[in-house]
Amino acid sequence: MTTTAFCPAHITGFFTLPLDDKKMGDKEGSRGAGFSVELGAKAEVELGRDEWSIMVNGEHTSFMVVEKTVFEFAEGGTIKIETDLPFSQGFGMSGACALASGTAVLGELGEELDRALSAAHRAEMFCRTGMGDVLAQYHGGFEIRLKGGLPPHGEIKVSELDEEIVLAIAGNPLSTPDILRDPFMAGWINAVGEDIMDEFLPEDGFERFLELSLKFAEETEFPKEGVRSALEIGAEAGKGSMAMIGNSVFFVGDNEKLKDIFAEGLGEEHVYLTSIDNEGVRIID
Repeated sequence: MTTTAFCPAHITGFFTLPLDDKKMGDKEGSRGAGFSVELGAKAEVELGRDEWSIMVNGEHTSFMVVEKTVFEFAEGGTIKIETDLPFSQGFGMSGACALASGTAVLGELGEELDRALSAAHRAEMFCRTGMGDVLAQYHGGFEIRLKGGLPPHGEIKVSELDEEIVLAIAGNPLSTPDILRDPFMAGWINAVGEDIMDEFLPEDGFERFLELSLKFAEETEFPKEGVRSALEIGAEAGKGSMAMIGNSVFFVGDNEKLKDIFAEGLGEEHVYLTSIDNEGVRIID
């Protein structure tokens, strides 16, 4: 038998990092704000007696964040993962793969699915592939992570939102672990991010989120040439910012015009139209 789970991708607009990067448990994690989308990762699991075999989009691979997640629940089996978006482009795909896989394993075992959240969060923290994505992906929707870590230690406010989003890839993949392990970058992210978090109030809406996301991108100076150009052309038809942390952008507005201008400038294969996912991770088969 097999069980399949889906986890939405997640886009962060602005964030801060934990002060003590040596702690990796449920009490630690990033603060920030973002949203989950209907594109993401699907994981089909079949349990076995030996080691785990993982396939991503039809190719066998070693995937540490997934392995660390599922080893907490079973010794082996097969995981077949299919992804809708590229890795290392600010879409939280590592977290989506880990959370979908852990949820599918627990579904196959007939155990409580929420255990996958803690396992995936700790695996992401250890691998430095993300520090808050999976908590947001677990819930779905538009969220602000007010206090780092998983509840009850952390605090998250989630809102349902009906919004279409245009995503566009504007450059080569970025290594999230390299950036998060850089002390200078971490300090600069927190200096800017703390100010932005103070400006963004729990009652603020998506429009304010978009404005502060762009301010965060500009003040951290994350956007390089390709992303800066994409932000400029996107501003002709909507509001958006850089997806943290990747050479990609997200926009809302005149979506047909946004799709056309991004396709013309970046190539149609690098443009995605999706919507906010308000369900979060779930069993689908």
